[in-house]
Amino acid sequence: MMPRTIDKLRAKLPGGKIGAYSITTAFGPGLSLLLLDDIGVTEKSLLEIVQKVSVEHEIADWLRRNADLSSVASLNDKLFSPRIEDVLAFIPAATFNEIYPAAERMTITSPMFEVLLEDDRLMFPNHFHNGSVSAPKA
Repeated sequence: MMPRTIDKLRAKLPGGKIGAYSITTAFGPGLSLLLLDDIGVTEKSLLEIVQKVSVEHEIADWLRRNADLSSVASLNDKLFSPRIEDVLAFIPAATFNEIYPAAERMTITSPMFEVLLEDDRLMFPNHFHNGSVSAPKA
């Protein structure tokens, strides 16, 4: 989830194109904010480091020094556990399907993380190859 969050922050920088990529949703905090809250890092502080550094490992090093990573296993469970049906409990299906059109081909028990991955595949097809993320072409 952290690479996706970093991508969202990069899209907020000058020259970026945030589009539908957002850290917050109309319905409350998204998974990125849940992640940041759980590790004790603010969106502002991570955005500042993303803006300053040029390579991924510098962001990872900064997170190792500044984030509380002591509960990563339980955090991963928390981030990976929500399913489409959980979200549909507080978002109307029509609205959900408008936001995540890829979900219409999934069952309601599909994990939301899978919905996000498929959503990214549709929005950024040049960054995916054989189902995995690839580095952007220079």
